Amino acid sequence: MNFFKRALLDRKLKKALLKNKCRLDSGIKGLRRETELTLEHGVKLHQIKILSRKLTIGAYTDIVSGSELHDVSSIGRYCSIAKNVTIGQDRKSHPLSWLTSHSGLVGLRQQLGGIAPHRDGVKQTSIGHDVWIGMDVLILEGVTIGTGAVIGAQSLVNKDIPPYAIAVGSPAQVVRYRFEQDIIDGLLASQWWNLPAQQLAGLPIEDPQALLKQLNGSVAPASHPGQVVVRSKPFTVSHIDPQ
Repeated sequence: MNFFKRALLDRKLKKALLKNKCRLDSGIKGLRRETELTLEHGVKLHQIKILSRKLTIGAYTDIVSGSELHDVSSIGRYCSIAKNVTIGQDRKSHPLSWLTSHSGLVGLRQQLGGIAPHRDGVKQTSIGHDVWIGMDVLILEGVTIGTGAVIGAQSLVNKDIPPYAIAVGSPAQVVRYRFEQDIIDGLLASQWWNLPAQQLAGLPIEDPQALLKQLNGSVAPASHPGQVVVRSKPFTVSHIDPQ
């Protein structure tokens, strides 16, 4: 793609994203393969690479520059992802039983030898809501990170992390939970992340127990605050009104 065509598409993309108060600083060059990217209201994606085939990112999630999204299908709302994080890394991208582990030569051999790539067997990674992932974290494909979890910097995550757990290390291990189990159960049951940001800000979010009392067992109805859908090939961008 030449410079002028890319600049034209980037301008169109930026204009569409601004309507939903989203940003994708890397522009279309940050999208790889035949990507379908769905962003809810207020998503901020800095200079990152998106290699997922189909990915949905929830409202107000912020991903810092240097991160890469590989085989990941969903990232929830209100997530904070630091720089140089890799999510959904293929466990078999460099085959150890072949003559070489070089992915380029492996890909060429698959093409010339009619050998089916293993891509279809790759499991997708999913990230829940309100997940905080520290700097330089590597999360392998097929892992589920539960809502409210925290992943410490420089961790290697090769298995599922429960909701509201704090996990650190290589491989990452759960060291403690953010809240007592009854509060965790209440927060998950409330589905608070479905509430509008303005309404959430009016609740005592500094005290989850008091928040649950104020919600009084109510469950926030499923909804989304508007979406923008970007497809890389052929390039299209469209809006879905809030529901």
